[in-house]
Amino acid sequence: MYSDSSRQETNVHQLTEAQWIAIAAHRLQHRWRSINPGQLDELAYDLWQDEQLRVLEPTLAVDTWLAPVWTADAAGPQ
Repeated sequence: MYSDSSRQETNVHQLTEAQWIAIAAHRLQHRWRSINPGQLDELAYDLWQDEQLRVLEPTLAVDTWLAPVWTADAAGPQ
């Protein structure tokens, strides 16, 4: 029996570049609805180029990349 993370990794490797980027861009849009979708596609492509993020499921990669932003938002103005 495979763990959930093993199955998740297998599914990530089955995604094409275009699929990974589309999923990541969609996740980014949940965070920044006012940003031009083309810019989100470009950002998702930049994330895909990062080997450490590319091995992750796209939504997890976006959440990982956004973690410092969310932490700063939660802390409020300094």
